[in-house]
Amino acid sequence: MCTESITAEIDWRRSLRGALLGSVPVAIWCFYRYGVSPLGIAWTLFGTGLIWLALIDAATKLLPDVLTLPLMWAGIVLQLFPESRTVGLEASIWGVIVGYFPLWVLAHVYWFIRKREGLGFGDLKLLAAMGAWSGPGIIPGVIFLASVLALAGVLFSRKLAGRSAGIAEEFPFGPWIIAAYMLLVASGIMIPLY
Repeated sequence: MCTESITAEIDWRRSLRGALLGSVPVAIWCFYRYGVSPLGIAWTLFGTGLIWLALIDAATKLLPDVLTLPLMWAGIVLQLFPESRTVGLEASIWGVIVGYFPLWVLAHVYWFIRKREGLGFGDLKLLAAMGAWSGPGIIPGVIFLASVLALAGVLFSRKLAGRSAGIAEEFPFGPWIIAAYMLLVASGIMIPLY
């Protein structure tokens, strides 16, 4: 799908308004945790970007590169400055690799076997961004918790709608990845692998 048709499907203003509204609790948590500091501001902007991505993905099943890639690069660049460092440069780079590469391989194996996409590459870039900010240790927990949340959420919503669960039906996974990440970060459960 070309970039023009992807961006045409996204209601940028509406999704940004929702993200800004959703960022209020994120900002409160970030400033409570880090104070009004470069790190508190950075985490608030990252959280707002994640909420924006969740809203876009829920509406369009797309995670646009124009948002995921800058969030990933911002996570790496922040490691260069002591006042904004979250995990250090080496852990940030490993976080990008662990967030992207294993699922990239899995997506290609799935494509080879089923001849259809099973996981969007936007999801991989989103996980890479999370790895850039929080290091590689959080990625397995995010993937596991997001899978559990998505399974429960999809089954529950289908049960409410009175529909049976269709195994081939697509649903956006990004909001579940973001919810899992935010739960793990807010709870302080981050397992360093570096």
